[in-house]
Amino acid sequence: MVVSVHSRACHLRLDAGFLLVVVPPAVPLSPNGVAVDLAPHAWRRGHAVELGADALAGAEVWEPRPRVGRLTPHALADRLHATRAVALGEGTTPSLLPLLWESPDAWGVAGPARRLCAAAIRRDSASVARAATSLAGLGPGLTPSGDDFLAGFAAAWTLLAASLARDGAARRRVTAAVESGARAGASPLGHAWLAHAVRGELPEPMTRFAGALLDAEPRDLAVAVRGVLAVGASSGTDWTVGFLLGGAAALEASWS
Repeated sequence: MVVSVHSRACHLRLDAGFLLVVVPPAVPLSPNGVAVDLAPHAWRRGHAVELGADALAGAEVWEPRPRVGRLTPHALADRLHATRAVALGEGTTPSLLPLLWESPDAWGVAGPARRLCAAAIRRDSASVARAATSLAGLGPGLTPSGDDFLAGFAAAWTLLAASLARDGAARRRVTAAVESGARAGASPLGHAWLAHAVRGELPEPMTRFAGALLDAEPRDLAVAVRGVLAVGASSGTDWTVGFLLGGAAALEASWS
């Protein structure tokens, strides 16, 4: 069934309950997306749509899980610092960008964001879930800023912990708490992207960024960061802010 229709995307709820994002060719894919030449903007909310084998025969496919190389904490911190510099210089406003210099924000996100980082560092799952509940659904946008922030945070915690060869069970407890805490308040698309981020599955521009960040050699990192910042009106910037704060928390956490 068609859940929502936008200028360059249509969201379908499949019979199994999953959310599918259908876009025309040349539009960046999300982890739960497919690109087909079907003019999805012509569909209407509430309509039933059947995508048969013929419609999907020419669909674009891709791998939403970036390759994760092993990095030292020092190397990873340097790359996150370079990412932060690009975000501060070129990030979209209005957005959650002020969180990177601990400035007051427009939607009351700063307090819950700080609590989320502190709880993740302690690996306090209950406090992580409470902070995620406070962040989910906050702010404007097709995916609210709080949802984008949480998806970036979870992606960083998942991928950077793997790059640092940290305890997988400890990482999963934190990301599961983020997802469970956000479940009630997140938008349908925001929750879908968060669920994918917990598994290390990202939209195309974010996948390219994570691949550049976590490669043995950080090729074209600044270019990849700019690609993320260009996503949506503020979604890319909000996601990057979440990723940077999640990455800093993962580096600071005790994994013993």
